[in-house]
Amino acid sequence: MLQFANILIFVSIFSVLIPIFFLLKKKRNFSNAPIRILGILLFASAISDFGGYALFKMGKSNIPLSNIYIIVQFFLLSYMYYFLLEKKRIVYVASILFTGFCVINLLFIQSFNEFQSWPNFIQGIFIIIYSIKYYRQILKTRIDLLRFSHFWLNTAVYLYFAFTLFLFAITNYIMKNIPPDVGLISWSFHNLNNIAKNILFAVAICYVGVKQDEYRDAKF
Repeated sequence: MLQFANILIFVSIFSVLIPIFFLLKKKRNFSNAPIRILGILLFASAISDFGGYALFKMGKSNIPLSNIYIIVQFFLLSYMYYFLLEKKRIVYVASILFTGFCVINLLFIQSFNEFQSWPNFIQGIFIIIYSIKYYRQILKTRIDLLRFSHFWLNTAVYLYFAFTLFLFAITNYIMKNIPPDVGLISWSFHNLNNIAKNILFAVAICYVGVKQDEYRDAKF
C-alpha cells in the first residue's frame, strides 16, 4: 500500500502536464476567458507541485509554497467564476470573506509556516458554492452539456473540492499526529482526486470551440 501511495505522488504531480499539453496544442484555447484563467492556474499548480517536491528532496519545508498556492488558487478560480456566473455578487462576497479569514487565521490561528488547513477548507466551501450555482445556471438551458467545455471545467472543480473538503480540514492534524507512512497513505485520496481533476480539465480544454448556439457562455 505504501508503494502504491508513493507511485500516486508522482502520477499526481505529473498529471498536471496532461491539461497543459492540450492547452498549448491550439491557440484558440487562449481566446476562451475561463480556459485562459485555467491555464494560469495549471502553470501555478505545476510550479507548486514540482517546486514543492524539489524542496522536500532538499530537506526544506514546502509548506509556505503550498500556502501561497492556496491563495493563488482561490483568487484565480474566483476570477474564472466571475466570467462564468451571471450573478457575480457571490464572487465579490466570497473574495472579501476569504481575504478577511486568511488575515485572521495568520494572526491568531495558524502561522504561515504550517499548512493553512482552515483557509483551504473555507476556500473549498466557497468554490463548491460557485460550482453549484453554475450547475443551476446551465441546467436551465437546452445546451448539450457533454459537449460543453465549461460543464467539464465546472465538474472538475466541483468533484475535486467536494471529495477533498474534509481532508483539507484535518491536514494539520494528520501532519502532526499520524505517523508519516500512514499520513502518506491518507493523502493518496487527495492524489487520486487531483489526477481525476486534471483529466477532466483536459476534457474541458478539448471541447473549447465546440459550437453551442443555445448558450452565451460558448462565446467566451
